[in-house]
Amino acid sequence: MKTLLNIKTLLIGLQSVVIHLAVSGCQKESLDIQGPYRIKLSAAPVSAVLKVGEQTRVYLNLQTDSYYSQTGYRLVFYQQTGLGRLSMDSVAVPQKVAVPLALGRSSCFFTPAAMGANQIVLVAQQERGFTQPDTVRLTFNVTP
Repeated sequence: MKTLLNIKTLLIGLQSVVIHLAVSGCQKESLDIQGPYRIKLSAAPVSAVLKVGEQTRVYLNLQTDSYYSQTGYRLVFYQQTGLGRLSMDSVAVPQKVAVPLALGRSSCFFTPAAMGANQIVLVAQQERGFTQPDTVRLTFNVTP
């Protein structure tokens, strides 16, 4: 009887070891190497009410709390609602295409092309992708 109890205890212990090995063998490893540091994009338009075709300056300020270099950042422009163009340094910024962005203060120009509500989305990213991107939404009211 005592031998049977010892064998049962041994089998229960062996079963728990097998379950532990099976669970730990199924663990998912991540290749995500993003660090806890962030980048922060601040954007402020000169005016929230615009006329069709009227160009307005948008001031940008890109900051980081990491030790990475001062270069290697980019800006992606999306148009959520409305029509318009964004330009930096007299060069048009196409939608959904990353363009270089300097760390610190810079500016761009937005020109609406249609009346009504207009919202643009600016996404700041690091070129290598080590940090989480930061998103800013700007809303304009465009009058004739």
